[in-house]
Amino acid sequence: MAILERLKEMQNATGKNRLIMVLDGMGVTVMNKLLNKNGFFASHLTDTETAIIPATTVAATTAYLTGKMPWETGFVGWAQYFPEINEVVEVFTNKNFYTRQDSKLPQHSSTLPCKTVVEQMNEHGKQAFAVVPWFMGGADNFDDWLKEVVETCNRETNAYIYSYWPEPDSTLHIVGSKDEKAKKILCEMERKIENAFKKINNKTDVLITADHGHTDTDNLFVEDFPEIANCLSVPTSLEARCVSFFVKPEYKQRFPEIFNKHLGNDFKLVTKDEFEKEYLHAGKPVRFIGDYVALATGKYNLWENHNCETCKSHHAGITKDELEIPIIKMSLQNYMIKNDKINRIAYLYNYQYIS
Repeated sequence: MAILERLKEMQNATGKNRLIMVLDGMGVTVMNKLLNKNGFFASHLTDTETAIIPATTVAATTAYLTGKMPWETGFVGWAQYFPEINEVVEVFTNKNFYTRQDSKLPQHSSTLPCKTVVEQMNEHGKQAFAVVPWFMGGADNFDDWLKEVVETCNRETNAYIYSYWPEPDSTLHIVGSKDEKAKKILCEMERKIENAFKKINNKTDVLITADHGHTDTDNLFVEDFPEIANCLSVPTSLEARCVSFFVKPEYKQRFPEIFNKHLGNDFKLVTKDEFEKEYLHAGKPVRFIGDYVALATGKYNLWENHNCETCKSHHAGITKDELEIPIIKMSLQNYMIKNDKINRIAYLYNYQYIS
């Protein structure tokens, strides 16, 4: 079952709370690397899914929020080329990706083209809430965010609750998965979430998942391949592991040969039509997609130039590490009953031992 179908199933359920918890970047590989294999998340892992492609936050979380695919919303990658202003714009910040200045778009690029699922449900008399971080108008830190999740579940009895937190993705980008800091952050999140769930009194079905996974990376730059750079009419866009190329007319036919000569071992180059049909499953052309798209199959990111801010771990490519996301499910009422029994057994054992 595709991830959006799973979310829709929970949106349509009744008689209990339904909590969706999206932890940015916590793919299955990340869990296996950083968490205890017998820990809280792993013990409730019931299935895995393939992330929405491109496997990136802009595409996936917008799809989760709206119930629509990236080709429908126009939210495909972090930095999209807008031909009407001839700029590559970060859709979540409305900044020019290369100059860091505000874009010239008349409307903020992050303005959704449709109402969110939460808004639609509330309009139809159903209870729905979004618990989000500071940059979306929500909690300033993880503890406050988690507290709001618990309070919402305890206040409501038949609500759909969408929650999202930007870790471990933010830390992984900076330090990679081999750094102890990444492990510490995710282990702490797991511990706090398990403890928080013990405080939820109302019957609540939970689905914990991610928007995408992560893979440790190294960096390459288009400007270091003059033969490729010379073919391009505008700077690269979308993502460093899902790279969109707008090609000069005179090079369109030869571009695959030129690109593959230099980077064919690390990227799969597809045409705009192939990318839209086979990866986006688009019902119409997407104007942000260039003539060709390079999908990372190995360890390399591909940035436009050395001025770009690089990272030690990334996503949006088509490796298993990036695409496999967890389906962690539980009923909190059942979990609490089980937990209470364990506590009672522990209490009796300790009482007998001490006495």
